Amino acid sequence: MLAEALQKFAGVKGALILALVRGGVVVGRALADTLKLPLYPYVVRKLGHPGHREYALGAVAEGGGTFLDETAMRMGGVDRQDMEPIIAEETEELKRRKEAYLVSARPSLKDKTVILTDDGAATGASLFAAIEGLRKMEVKRIIVALPVCPPDTALRLTEKTDDVVVLATPEPFEAVGLWYREFSQVEDEEVLHLLAA
Repeated sequence: MLAEALQKFAGVKGALILALVRGGVVVGRALADTLKLPLYPYVVRKLGHPGHREYALGAVAEGGGTFLDETAMRMGGVDRQDMEPIIAEETEELKRRKEAYLVSARPSLKDKTVILTDDGAATGASLFAAIEGLRKMEVKRIIVALPVCPPDTALRLTEKTDDVVVLATPEPFEAVGLWYREFSQVEDEEVLHLLAA
């Protein structure tokens, strides 16, 4: 369904699919196969609260983009200084994953039309970091393509990109996984298999 909504990009020269690792690669593979576009990974790491790492306060992206949700940080009682050790740790993990997913084999993204995808977005932190990183790489256009995200996140994404295609923006949203019949953890082996396909 998402590929159908992106048909105008099918086979377009200079366009490619960038999928956020890991869950986005599953969606990206389906888009790439249907739209006949190349698929490449894009590595982003969430930045969790120092006292509760599952609670995301931002993200770092391979292109040098860093997004910190100032409102969430204030609510969580942390500042930039508190986040520095987590940014350093996740940046190291990001480097490891770039090697694991052979990111160096990806062509230059300069002047490319990038369809940036993931399995969905809640706060959009990972996507905002990715968008900032891609802007630094001087891409031509950024189109965000998602199966599902909350309405406010979709609106904020439209302000930062050239186009946003989202199939569903349910309210209340709660979590990405709620909107899938099957939402199992995607492991590195599956990511590499999908990218190799």
